[in-house]
Amino acid sequence: MSSSVPSGSSDDLSCIVCGNPGSKKCSRCKSVRYCSSKCQTSHWQSGHKRKCKDIGKINSVQGPRSDFGSKISSTGGKNFSGIALVPTHGTSKVIKKPREILFPYDEFLKLFNWDKPGFAPCGLLNCGNSCFANVVLQCLTYTRPLVAYLLEKGHRKECGRDDWCFLCEFQTHVEKASQSSHPFSPMSILSRLPNIGGNLGYGRQEDAHEFMRFAIDTMQSICLDEFGGEKAVPPRSQETTLIQHIFSGHLQSQVICSKCNNISNQYENMMDLTVEIHGDAASLEECLDQFTAKEWLDGDNMYKCDGCNDYVKAWKRLTVRRAPNILTIALKRFQSGRFGKLNKRVTFPETLDLSPYMSDGGDRTDVYKLYAVVVHVDMLNASFFGHYICYVKDFRGHWYRVDDCKLYKEIHVCDGFC
Repeated sequence: MSSSVPSGSSDDLSCIVCGNPGSKKCSRCKSVRYCSSKCQTSHWQSGHKRKCKDIGKINSVQGPRSDFGSKISSTGGKNFSGIALVPTHGTSKVIKKPREILFPYDEFLKLFNWDKPGFAPCGLLNCGNSCFANVVLQCLTYTRPLVAYLLEKGHRKECGRDDWCFLCEFQTHVEKASQSSHPFSPMSILSRLPNIGGNLGYGRQEDAHEFMRFAIDTMQSICLDEFGGEKAVPPRSQETTLIQHIFSGHLQSQVICSKCNNISNQYENMMDLTVEIHGDAASLEECLDQFTAKEWLDGDNMYKCDGCNDYVKAWKRLTVRRAPNILTIALKRFQSGRFGKLNKRVTFPETLDLSPYMSDGGDRTDVYKLYAVVVHVDMLNASFFGHYICYVKDFRGHWYRVDDCKLYKEIHVCDGFC
């Protein structure tokens, strides 16, 4: 970035105005943080509004948030845990010294605002029950900052692994997809499924969401391996990798004691939102309303209050404290204790405002634009087998229905439901 970028970079997690922990980013430039709407208003009135506009011009912000969706900036348009689940194999050729910021946020911004026209989807051959992996690979291939990094900078040339590396292989996959007009086999990835997730196996029917989580966790592990691995990097710095910049947000769990009104907040890194479908919920917004609804802790589930030093009745609520740049939402359709599937229609919008589900109520800057959807087509209403297809939007804004090696250009995505 040029020197016109404000000195308070988003690499600094504190509020640019008062120095308190900042959970909100400037929706336009994403280069500064705020702890409240009051601080944001104060900073904008002090001149950042004009500077921010200039930064937006420099970055050519077009902001491409699912399922999969990318955040929309105010100047234009814009579906996991962060634990390393896959052990490191082999030795690293060069281990970089851990530092506070592992991947500079201003470099991420350039990738997020990558303005290349991209390429149309390329089909993938089904290599034997591989549709679960094919749909996830398609969706990742249209995750703008990740693809921009692999095609512009590339991971392969700076990879420190001596053995097989998923990120190197996925870079090769993206390069093939960007250059090929004919379906190709993703066998180089499928044959190494145990390297991505220990319980995944080639030739078996697997869950697409589980594979997605393993793939994200594996890429995070690879980023940390460059600096000596998860144990060598402080937890705060682990949240500054490229993968964390792309997918990571924070959840807040708040409990309020009904006796003394003591408030307890706990925060957790999130890489996706898994929401259940309860009762009459028929839309994504209604499912999110249920996800963030207050829960009454009573009876056998009473809360041990630090203020009262006793078990008491309390209210508990989950909300999003810090919204991710790329939001992934998974609808939990498995019926508890059964193999059946909740096969009801659930509508979703192409533009989603996350503000109602934010801890601070939001300010309507956390708006996402849909760019990919994974759909499980079941057989006999069963969740444990069936077929996966996906819908992806290329960087020119065209939607495609992708069924393994078959491509269909679409006007509307999935008729707005899945």
